[in-house]
Amino acid sequence: MPPSSPPPSSPVPWSTIEEVLRQQYVTDVLVPGRIDRDETIPRFAAQPLVVFVLLDEGALRLESVGGYGQLEVRVVDSVTLNGVELFADIEEEGDELAFASQGEQLFGDSWDRLRCTTIRPFTDAGSKPDEGVLKCLALELESRYWLFFDPTWPFGIRIGNAEDMRRWEREYGDRP
Repeated sequence: MPPSSPPPSSPVPWSTIEEVLRQQYVTDVLVPGRIDRDETIPRFAAQPLVVFVLLDEGALRLESVGGYGQLEVRVVDSVTLNGVELFADIEEEGDELAFASQGEQLFGDSWDRLRCTTIRPFTDAGSKPDEGVLKCLALELESRYWLFFDPTWPFGIRIGNAEDMRRWEREYGDRP
């Protein structure tokens, strides 16, 4: 995968993304990373510059953009790491990429597909909702679990919960 690979799809307006979330079930959350085989036991090292929210059909691709200051959300047909230079570099170095499934940990026991009951896009002056670019995104699932996607974490997208969302609101608010 060359570093100059085109992005997986063109920008999608927020209204379309929100409609997709209301019509489909969330089935998993995937975080990409590198498998470090230098140790006795291979270790997965997450590299969450991109996170995928899997749906009944396709996925939402969340990518930390703008120097880790914004969250670009796109609707995609399949999971791919094309267009992210770090992942191209990892493959070029001969290291192995993999995805960690976070659904079981994030959704709670025995849930394998959940509807979004609340969708909260956070915006600021750098956001471009007409292009699917937000500050952060919070999803409440029917299991009453919140997923809070914050791209301002130095290592990529931090996946938090309701308390992380409330802490972010206290510190930064939903202001332009």
